[in-house]
Amino acid sequence: MNGLAAILVRCPDCGKAVGPLAGAPVCPGCGRAFAASEGVWNLLPRDLDAAELAEDRLHADGGEPTWRRLFFHKRYWVEWCAERWLPTIVDARTRRFLEIGGGLCYASALAKAMVPEAQVVATDVSPRYLRRHAVRVGAMLDAPADVYAAANAAALPFEDGQFDAVYSQVMLYRLPDPARALREVCRVLAPGGRFLGIERASPWAQPFRRREAAAMDTRARELGIRERPIAYAEWRALAAEAGLGANAVAPVAGRRIRAPWLRRLGNAARPIYVMIRAAR
Repeated sequence: MNGLAAILVRCPDCGKAVGPLAGAPVCPGCGRAFAASEGVWNLLPRDLDAAELAEDRLHADGGEPTWRRLFFHKRYWVEWCAERWLPTIVDARTRRFLEIGGGLCYASALAKAMVPEAQVVATDVSPRYLRRHAVRVGAMLDAPADVYAAANAAALPFEDGQFDAVYSQVMLYRLPDPARALREVCRVLAPGGRFLGIERASPWAQPFRRREAAAMDTRARELGIRERPIAYAEWRALAAEAGLGANAVAPVAGRRIRAPWLRRLGNAARPIYVMIRAAR
């Protein structure tokens, strides 16, 4: 079975089962037809909010070339993803891997390189970013994903229980309802499947939190996008709301400061990264 035929899709507009993502599938409920353009499937709902449309407009201009984004801006992230994070959810048993909100989607390329026989699905909310950068990253790393698809993380267009591993990285804080996205992740996890999300925990001390909130608000208003500060305690509450339990959240160990309580103490004045885990 090829990569497309292995992935079962549900319509992002009416929620009906569409079947395998192969050929030119058509939704039996609303009649919407699906097709790939320049290697990217559009699985977004027709009705997108202003912030989601703005995310795609940001990439209307070329900006920096893909290689510079990957090897200059993301070089450490690529290393951490390959050595520290993906090995905790991807192994020889992984048959299907999903990355949500991936941007450059280097995690998908790394997962494909780790388990070449796995079916890898790379998604982001921006079709333009996927076409202009994610597809190129897969080629640069010599491990393209089987599927590149524009998708809404809060309403994943995939049938239940398909993916053995799901990964996200610093994107949930840009959603209106991160708990809903976490519930969607759990829905598409296969029995025995694992999820790992890396997120940013904003400072918890009020002076530093207010400063970050003001900076994020300015950026969001200028670009028309959505983002907000989420502190460690709120991430725990969101995980609990999604049914994962508060203990699903833990600080990412630093290179020099590894103890969780010290990371949390330092988080008073500066952001830290946290892991959100789920297993089915």
